[in-house]
Amino acid sequence: MNTNTPTKLRAALETLACVNEDCPVYGQPGQNNLTIRKTYGQDGIRYLRCRSCGAEFSEWKNSALWNTKVSEEKAVTVAEHLAEGCFLKATARLAKVGVHAEAFHNERVQALEVVALQANERHGYAQDKHQPQWEAEVIDPVSKFVVSHVQGRRDETLIRRLLEDAAQRLANRHQLVLFTDGEASYASLFPEIFGQAYRPSRQGCRGRFPDVRYCIPRTLAHV
Repeated sequence: MNTNTPTKLRAALETLACVNEDCPVYGQPGQNNLTIRKTYGQDGIRYLRCRSCGAEFSEWKNSALWNTKVSEEKAVTVAEHLAEGCFLKATARLAKVGVHAEAFHNERVQALEVVALQANERHGYAQDKHQPQWEAEVIDPVSKFVVSHVQGRRDETLIRRLLEDAAQRLANRHQLVLFTDGEASYASLFPEIFGQAYRPSRQGCRGRFPDVRYCIPRTLAHV
């Protein structure tokens, strides 16, 4: 790639800033302090040097593409699909990036320590307006980090898959607040998936044991 040719992701040096927090012009673009020391990788990524502090860093440092092996062309493709309203899984399939991303998510997103979760669903269309599709997500409302994502018909099965996947990624599912919309399945499934199971005592010594029930600790809430 010709590094002198502008691309959709490559910004002009005047719009970039030093990432060294000890630099006197840290985070200040347009200071004429950055030079290109070399380029690397198939995309010709620029390795920059700051004249003010001498720090050297990649132009992708502190960006969504930092420390990833996704090519610039593929990153642009993903952004274009998302901008057109494609679902995340549809974008992953079209851009051929979904398998590795899902495996990475399943491996790393475990034992999360959060105080709140937010669940919601949204719908779009596949191919034409006669094929509505739903996707549901659980996020950390503070950081906006996506904890769980599922797709399917908007019914109890979808909500169960979503909540069960989110719950198994938590360090403690009994100490948080879950915020949801008015979908009735959240209220009915919340005690089972996030609450504490118990079995009531049997009356007498004969007959079947009562079914398992669920209680909600004082440290847990559904809003």
